[in-house]
Amino acid sequence: MRRKHDSKQFFPSRVSLKEGFTLVEILITIAVLAFGCFAALMMQSAALRGNVRADNLTVATFIAETEIERLKAMSFEELTNEVNDNPSGVEKKVDRVLKVCSGPEAPQCLNYPFTMKTDFFPRYPTKYSHLAEIKVSWGDDKGRHEIVYSASMTDLAL
Repeated sequence: MRRKHDSKQFFPSRVSLKEGFTLVEILITIAVLAFGCFAALMMQSAALRGNVRADNLTVATFIAETEIERLKAMSFEELTNEVNDNPSGVEKKVDRVLKVCSGPEAPQCLNYPFTMKTDFFPRYPTKYSHLAEIKVSWGDDKGRHEIVYSASMTDLAL
């Protein structure tokens, strides 16, 4: 007994028009994917800018804290001499470039051009203390930025 095979089962004569994707569907999919990729790239760019700003603020804070610690390590007499050695008697400007390296034997370092300005207010708030105001500033593509730290040094010999 021979079975008769239905040829329509193996070789359909007509392909349905509903199968597959149309060109419009593919173009819409490409547009949605492109928009998503663009948004992800913009998010990465914003995160990178935020990291650079945070890094600059951290370095500026480190410079100011280092200067405050240097001034606090001085005796009141040495600090008074430093205030008096300043020609204007009020302000001392120091330009610094901090080198930050990625390791102890790093072949290359990053230079951060920060400016530190120390303003002394001698005998303020009392005659037995000096007030130091440390301003650290730096520039980037968004303009100049500045942080200010203050510290009061008192004569502990009293």
